[in-house]
Amino acid sequence: MVVVEPIRNRDDVQLMIEYLTFHSAVKESDRQRNLMLFLSGVNLGFRIGDIVKLKVKHVKGWHVQIVDEKTDKPTKRKMPKKFKNAMRQYIKDKKDEDFLFPSRNGKHQHIKPNTAYKIIKKAAEEVGLENIATHSMRKTFGLFMYEQTKDVALIMDLLNHSSQSISLRYIGKNQDSQDRAMTKFQGF
Repeated sequence: MVVVEPIRNRDDVQLMIEYLTFHSAVKESDRQRNLMLFLSGVNLGFRIGDIVKLKVKHVKGWHVQIVDEKTDKPTKRKMPKKFKNAMRQYIKDKKDEDFLFPSRNGKHQHIKPNTAYKIIKKAAEEVGLENIATHSMRKTFGLFMYEQTKDVALIMDLLNHSSQSISLRYIGKNQDSQDRAMTKFQGF
């Protein structure tokens, strides 16, 4: 089993954004959906199963409220300003009950997590990133939030983890520390 990684630098996040904006689908509406799916993942840090179920009414204000599918915990997340502005533009002609990420299989259906996986996986492959899939968006959110705050307790809380060590391993900081140590290791 391949473990997915976070996207570790802003340039690679930007490559994903550019690919999803201009090349991820034939129809512009599908490209916009794909881009907003990715932006939702890296800006909110929710699991993909929760993201695909979001409706327009969930993103009208500054906060997105969900009940975390995995932990059954209520979660309320404020949207960053840049993301909120993009979301506002994306939903301007949509109704409150519309899914943010509609399926082409039916008017009242959202895309499935597997479809989202295929979109994100293909985008990552096209821009040359390895071990990236939908869960990478959540890990990327955690990593960048940690890099900004250095507050592992906050990351643990944001990701609904049970311990700080789980959060550090999850966002790849343990691996980064091991890699740095092995680079300095003299060997025999």
